[in-house]
Amino acid sequence: MKKKFISGKNWFFEDFLPGELPTSSWGFAIEKEIYSGKSKFQKIEVFETEEFGRILVLDGLVQLSTKDEFVYHEMLIHPAFLYHQKPERVLIIGGGDGGALREVAKYPVKEIFLDDIDAKVIEVSKKYLPSLSNGAFNNKRVKVFNEDGLKFVKKYNDFFDVIIIDLTDPTGISLLLWKIGFYKDVSRALKNKGVIGVQSGYIREPFAKKARKDIAKVFPYFKIHRAFVACYPFDEHTFSFGSKEINLDKISFKKIKEKYKKLKLKTKYYSPEIHFSSTVLPKSYR
Repeated sequence: MKKKFISGKNWFFEDFLPGELPTSSWGFAIEKEIYSGKSKFQKIEVFETEEFGRILVLDGLVQLSTKDEFVYHEMLIHPAFLYHQKPERVLIIGGGDGGALREVAKYPVKEIFLDDIDAKVIEVSKKYLPSLSNGAFNNKRVKVFNEDGLKFVKKYNDFFDVIIIDLTDPTGISLLLWKIGFYKDVSRALKNKGVIGVQSGYIREPFAKKARKDIAKVFPYFKIHRAFVACYPFDEHTFSFGSKEINLDKISFKKIKEKYKKLKLKTKYYSPEIHFSSTVLPKSYR
């Protein structure tokens, strides 16, 4: 992460992923540094900005902004839950900021497990980014774990109805959770009629393309959704969904709309219409 002083203001510029060509980056003017510290695993920073609200940065990489995080979290969670018939037991791997947890808590599920290896991310997010979880960490259905996700999923077999993978980019503590072996372990932890939802990077990123191919190898039924999230400015972001037995292509608009209405879901970006339009990919992407 690099900071520069430009036109009377401090600016943040995002770091590069290992192996990335250092040909372009993006940045924003910092109004105020809200928090900066190190956990056992990574550097954690929270900045106040005029354009994006508060921004969470981990090891020099932007994770979210309070201005548009709802787009990301709604697109990660709601397709998975509306593809499933009636989820009762849910696992979120990563997601320590609480945004995914907030959206999952909108559903009448019985248990929600959240496993983020870095307890400090949860602590900082609760204190400095409270709108992300909106109190969801206090929900009685929630059980929080701070374990290595790679080892955590190996404990379970045919156990979860929905598994959400909400990871940082493939570097540092997240690197091994972007491998096909991890997706196979997730598949074993998932019930046959379960659904997996994965944040799967930009459409054209090499590592994201490989991740989507690996997920599609493990899960016979596979679907990509996409959305533009402003704090990830280089391309549209993708959200990948898979199942062992549920044919995601056969879930009709009528069925999604009926479930959405019956559950009385309150969303700012996601809708049944967005659900289907977000699966249409341009030729060059296909």
